[in-house]
Amino acid sequence: MSSVPVTPGVRDTAIDWIVRMQSGLMSAADHLALQHWRQACAEHEFAWQRVSSLPLLLQPGASLLVDPAARRALESAGVDPQRRRQVLKCLLAISLLGGMAWQGADSTLVRSALASYRTATGERRQWRLADGTSLWLNTASAANVQGRADASQVQLVEGELALDAGDQSGSLQLVTADAVLRSRGAHLLVRHDRQGTEVTVLRGLVQINSQHQHAPLLLENGWRARVDSQGIHPPRRTDLFLAQAWLRGILPAERMRLDRLLAELSRYRPGVLRCSEQVAALRVTGSFELDDTDAALALVARALPVRIERRTRYWVTVVAA
Repeated sequence: MSSVPVTPGVRDTAIDWIVRMQSGLMSAADHLALQHWRQACAEHEFAWQRVSSLPLLLQPGASLLVDPAARRALESAGVDPQRRRQVLKCLLAISLLGGMAWQGADSTLVRSALASYRTATGERRQWRLADGTSLWLNTASAANVQGRADASQVQLVEGELALDAGDQSGSLQLVTADAVLRSRGAHLLVRHDRQGTEVTVLRGLVQINSQHQHAPLLLENGWRARVDSQGIHPPRRTDLFLAQAWLRGILPAERMRLDRLLAELSRYRPGVLRCSEQVAALRVTGSFELDDTDAALALVARALPVRIERRTRYWVTVVAA
């Protein structure tokens, strides 16, 4: 079920139930109705688990009404339960859900939770789409896919993916917050974060259209380009073997700053991983295993004059030896 998209109607109903719980106005009959709705079919329960497990919703009402304007809006609705639910739903949509808008980490969190394909921290997975395209998702990534036998449309919500549209595949469109990519039969890597979108073409030709400028860019194999709020940056040649290293579970480093290396490793493990300012600029060379970040840290400690401080397994700091 994890690769099946939640239909908009079911998603909205799950959100509506969450809003009712946030309102504190749930009656015994409402609780029973929610239970019946969840038990009606697997998709209902799946949508409920996705929405109700979001960290921002774990404590009903705690984060929704911290803003004075939000509290005033709720007070203006009076005591009528239906009006209060409508106001709460609007507030939740603005503050947490954001519809399909691309602004804000909170809306990204919700879209990721409801994405048709997603991976957990430290996980990498592969799927075969309806048109024969191979999709890989790197750690903590999420994507929505609408596929037909002759075409696929992919929305990368967050994280990193690889798409290999073989010779038998149709046209492909990939959308991020910053760019729209179009290709046929291409093999490409795409990474999206708050700083922008990076595209690497491993095979074929990809047309990049920026959300922030009109002129598109044709990117050939062996090249990569970054797209952000400033538009499309000049493309650069790249080492294709190293670009695909994450697919093999490897993080290659060639005189990489330690703080940058740790930032990359932190994508593959839960909790906090950082270093002190005294060692941040140290340079390290090597190949580090993404599936065993503790072993990677041990290798760092052997290669550099540093030691690993662990407050807990989820709070690790690299400091001077």
